[in-house]
Amino acid sequence: MEKYKPIIDDWKAFKEERDNHPFNIARRNDLKASDNFKEKINESFDVVERASWNEKIFRLKETETPGKTSLHWRGEYYVQEESAALPVEVLDPQPGEKVLDMCAAPGGKATQIADKMNNKGLVVANDDSAQRMKSLHANVYRTGAACVTATNYDGRQIPEDIKYDRILVDAPCSGEGDRFYRNFKPASEDEIEGLSKLQKQLASKATDLLKEDGVLVYSTCTITPEENEEVVKHLLEEGLELEKIEPGFEHSKGVQNFDGKNYGEEMNKAVRVYPHHINSGVIFVAKFRKSR
Repeated sequence: MEKYKPIIDDWKAFKEERDNHPFNIARRNDLKASDNFKEKINESFDVVERASWNEKIFRLKETETPGKTSLHWRGEYYVQEESAALPVEVLDPQPGEKVLDMCAAPGGKATQIADKMNNKGLVVANDDSAQRMKSLHANVYRTGAACVTATNYDGRQIPEDIKYDRILVDAPCSGEGDRFYRNFKPASEDEIEGLSKLQKQLASKATDLLKEDGVLVYSTCTITPEENEEVVKHLLEEGLELEKIEPGFEHSKGVQNFDGKNYGEEMNKAVRVYPHHINSGVIFVAKFRKSR
């Protein structure tokens, strides 16, 4: 990880926080949550606080097991890392729209989209893994996300018979910022190169599926600029416009230069979130609009 020292805003804080267990998070699902949800979750857990940037996020003590309650079984909340909720907040789906979650399994973001849309409209939750579709179906059912339709395509082969108002490309990535998957170990150059190529292909396909004036959000849970800013630069070259993100909490801006590559000042509009910002995993998020 030393190679990323020049692009991480506070290297000491990053190193200290990456070894700490993050808060467990329960994201309230208003499609199922009862009126007294706050009281019930306080009875089930030691709730540390609610996130100031998102009132639906309840931070729980690290010793808790939030997936083992009747509240969770009934779909009143969804368990995910806090940073993972940011891409959908940036996407900002509206009731009645057509929305595509291109790489959706296991369903955390697709169900969050349905919640924000109050189940009004269409959410196509796609994933290329038949095995992962099982968890996607289970989570859609558990959370009452009735507006969600699940599909099983390679994202690059999704039919273009529907044009979408908003598309989320939470892309397959090397997961360098996911402590549970890779524990902040760097990926190999070959893996990064292959994933960057795939990510650009998925993002280009999403551009083709997007309506004029539609919104595309690209996100990963990795640190390497080849999978983040390089993909953003690719989309800018394809004619999309990058829009500035203000997440409402401490964060870093996108990287303009790294390892001899120049990505440009536009990257200031993208967001990088590290563990020392909100005690969560790494997330990179960029928001685009299709103007032509």
